[in-house]
Amino acid sequence: MNKDSDKTVHVDGPDNQSPRDKNFGYSTTTELPRKGVIGATPIQQRACLEIIGFGEVNKVIELGEGAVVIGRMPECGIQLSSTNVSRRHARVVFRNEEYHIEDLESTNGTYVNGIKVAKCVLRNNDQIDIGGVKMLFTEQKILDKT
Repeated sequence: MNKDSDKTVHVDGPDNQSPRDKNFGYSTTTELPRKGVIGATPIQQRACLEIIGFGEVNKVIELGEGAVVIGRMPECGIQLSSTNVSRRHARVVFRNEEYHIEDLESTNGTYVNGIKVAKCVLRNNDQIDIGGVKMLFTEQKILDKT
């Protein structure tokens, strides 16, 4: 790769290869969209939030592809009665084949694995803390063999 003073990165192509890459062909990598790689192979995705630290029996909420708001208000998809939870505290969204959590300007913040976040992609076994309520995000991706 060649770097100019303006920090622009130019990728070497087949006509402009660096000497170390002449024996190996292209020196570039292209990101492929997940659907293009997997093609017609359907994938089932299952994700859940398990409430694990709230003084009551653990509760598992299965997430779909729609947005789910977490908060104290009865209108929230996941209602938490703790006084440290804001009325509309956070939102879990399925976007670009990944689950994201977004803090909704809550008073006490949203934490993922102990780090305060405004927005964050969720990964399997992430621990979420919303107003002292602990949750575990779990995700499974299963190839549908039908």
